[in-house]
Amino acid sequence: MKHDNTRIYRRSLDLVALAKRVLEQLPTGYGFLADQLRRASSSICLNFAEGYSKPSLRDQRRFFAIARASAYEVSAIFDVAHQFGVIDDADHAQGKDLCDHLAAMLTRFR
Repeated sequence: MKHDNTRIYRRSLDLVALAKRVLEQLPTGYGFLADQLRRASSSICLNFAEGYSKPSLRDQRRFFAIARASAYEVSAIFDVAHQFGVIDDADHAQGKDLCDHLAAMLTRFR
C-alpha cells in the first residue's frame, strides 16, 4: 500500500501510540475522554488511508479534511485532559505538537 509510506501516515501512527500510552494512564471516571481520544486519534489514520485510495481529488480532499478535523479534536482532548490534571505536561506538549504537525501536513497534502 502506498499510503503507509507517507510521513502523514507514519506520524498519525505516532499519535495513536501516544494516545494508547495516555489511555493506559487515565484514571477511573474519565471514560468519556478515553472513548473520544481512541476514536479521534484512529480517525486521522483511517481517513487519511481511505482518502489516499480515492481516485478523484475531490474525494481525497473530503477524507483529508475529516482527518484534519480529527487532529483538531485530538488536540482539544489533550487540552481538556491536561486541564483536568490527568495527563502530564510532557504528554500534553507532545500530543499538541503531533496534532499541529498533522493538521498542517493534511492541509498541504495534494
